[in-house]
Amino acid sequence: MYKRIIIATALVAGALQAYAQLTPQYYNNALLFSSQFYDGTARSVAMGNAMTALGGDLGALSYNPAASGVYRYTEITLTPSVYSSITNTSFLGNTMQADKSRLSLSNVGWVGSFETGRTRGLVNFNFAITANQSNNFAWRSSGSGIQNSSSYLGLIANTMSGIKSDRLTLQEDSYDAFYDSDLLWNQILAWNTNLVDPWNNGSENQYIGATENISSNGSLYIPQNNLNQSYYKERTGYVEDIIFNFAGNVSDIFFFGVNLTLQSIWMNEYTSLTETAVNPSLFDTGFTDFTHEYRITTSGLGVNVEAGFIVRPVAGLTIGGSISTPTWMFLNETWMESMNGNTEFRRTAIDSPLGESSYRLTSPFRWNLGVGYTLGGFLALAVDYERTDYSDIFLSDNNGNRNAFQYDNEYISTYYQAVNNVRAGIEAWPIPQLALRLGYNYYSSPDRDFDFSRHYASAGIGFRALSGFFVDLAYQQQCNQSDNNYLLYDSYETFEAPVTSERFRDWKILLTLGWRF
Repeated sequence: MYKRIIIATALVAGALQAYAQLTPQYYNNALLFSSQFYDGTARSVAMGNAMTALGGDLGALSYNPAASGVYRYTEITLTPSVYSSITNTSFLGNTMQADKSRLSLSNVGWVGSFETGRTRGLVNFNFAITANQSNNFAWRSSGSGIQNSSSYLGLIANTMSGIKSDRLTLQEDSYDAFYDSDLLWNQILAWNTNLVDPWNNGSENQYIGATENISSNGSLYIPQNNLNQSYYKERTGYVEDIIFNFAGNVSDIFFFGVNLTLQSIWMNEYTSLTETAVNPSLFDTGFTDFTHEYRITTSGLGVNVEAGFIVRPVAGLTIGGSISTPTWMFLNETWMESMNGNTEFRRTAIDSPLGESSYRLTSPFRWNLGVGYTLGGFLALAVDYERTDYSDIFLSDNNGNRNAFQYDNEYISTYYQAVNNVRAGIEAWPIPQLALRLGYNYYSSPDRDFDFSRHYASAGIGFRALSGFFVDLAYQQQCNQSDNNYLLYDSYETFEAPVTSERFRDWKILLTLGWRF
């Protein structure tokens, strides 16, 4: 397991010289932004989003543009939702639980149907504009424990070996050091907050962290069971599909549709790591505590084109399919770091300048196939299959140069893989005004070596009024727990970094209000 962690750390160290440890990495974000866990309407979620062949729902437009082709009326929908993620963390022998909830708008949409006056051929054509959320990034994790195996300040001091201190020193009202491409921002912050000091161990330009002591034989050590480490991570954000759709109905047998989708992408992440002395008198520097904070916001726009169909070869049976081009994303980042530290001799705090960058991300092709069956007006069954190959994701700079992200692209092509996702749903109408729904989703793991698969079960209820008003309610629960294991920071010399083990699952509730006329 840890071989992959070490390789990932090495790749990132080569690719992101401008960033400190504990920061989000590009290959992780590439997978986050490319993955789709459809929300849409309460009806589509309750049926496991297995509506590729059934259509007739604005939530289904995210994965089959022909879904609007079956409409013979105008419809407006609004779907507020609540999303929550629960994380259980094991860190330095302690377990903690953290949860993050978020209110969002999973769907808002309109579809209009226009009759041609014909009974054969193009019977009607439809236009739709809808916004469907396709990913939610709300998540939180934290951990705390006592150790003496390593120190984050010790790591920073170790990475500074060979760097002359005058390059690290900030001049009054000047941030020049932060724009030295050979320096990490955490190195500059640690030096200027006096949390690392020069150390002459027989070599020039060596450093020692405020959490480290020097033994009688000249080696470094951390006082036994005297360093309390804690971390906190929080993420929020979304991917919203803004869909412009055209669809048609040919003889009530063949339905087609085309989407132009603009993706609105936003994610904000915050990470902090704190080290505190249990007994400051045991540290030669009088170290008391320090905290390193990192904030990064990613926003941008994506665009793709999708085409789909639904066909009714015999009464009751429908077959549907769609294919989407890669999503071309244009992303911007802003980030900032800060560090504050206390010893018995000094108290200091420094903020970095605001960093900015932009890059491109191209997600892979995606295609869907579905089969549906309806029995009269009281039962519908559907099964969908979706496939996409995440190893085809690639990153590039604004000029299209992939070499700027060589290490991340190598990681993606080596460790990511194609996924086979399955969706299934059932809808029953025991009385004409009341619907009961059940659904299931299986997302296979996009990682070759780790099981990141997800299983979701969903249920819902719907009510239709004769006036055209309708309301749907859905609940979806992740059935399994997703595991994530990683080093909190790099190991160095003979010091072993602590391992964080996380297990998390999520759930959501959606309420759709709609009108047909």
